[in-house]
Amino acid sequence: MPERIMPGLGLRAFYDPGQRNWGTSVSEDLRRLSALIQARAASRSTPLPTTGSAGQVLIVPAAAGANANTIALWDEIAGTPAWVFLPPQDDWQVWIADEARHVRFSAGAWIEVQRPGIVTIRTLTATAHTLEISDTGSIIEATGSSAVAVTIPAEVSVPFEIGTLINITQVGTGAATITIASGVSLNGTLGGSVALTGQWAGAALTKRGVDAWIIQGALAGSVA
Repeated sequence: MPERIMPGLGLRAFYDPGQRNWGTSVSEDLRRLSALIQARAASRSTPLPTTGSAGQVLIVPAAAGANANTIALWDEIAGTPAWVFLPPQDDWQVWIADEARHVRFSAGAWIEVQRPGIVTIRTLTATAHTLEISDTGSIIEATGSSAVAVTIPAEVSVPFEIGTLINITQVGTGAATITIASGVSLNGTLGGSVALTGQWAGAALTKRGVDAWIIQGALAGSVA
């Protein structure tokens, strides 16, 4: 039976006796295990140097042209020192030393893993924002002087987990309004929107069911 790919990390195993190149496969898989068990990287923002140092592990910055978001190891290829790139899979987690936090790979990007007791504050400078998975557990601050609309998307486009909590705060003078996509209910009502009462007002959005959300806080009026 020829080698086959195992579930999980995609390691190879079950070689035929004497199978050609099995030694190379084993060495590559051991390198993969060494990098991914208790995975950690020095940085995800430092540009990849042309020449690395022994044992160096980085995540290639998202803005890099080549190998963006891959896990880069300074090792050897065919006996020559070189960068080895491991393309991440969804839900891989890596500790980032220069940020002192874990990140998780999801939908093509590394996102911060929320730390217990720490809330991420996201600054909203645009006049419109549709909630994203990465907003989960965050406080979104609308800081501008222009009116801002925050939209709760439908389950089919952004599948938030039931129990998701997101806070919206109007820090600037521009009125902040929460709207809902077609098919989404807010406090049991389909359609409509609700505005915050003014500057420094805030509200909590909680997903309580499929396409069903509730909002509680300093609201200028009821959902209608």
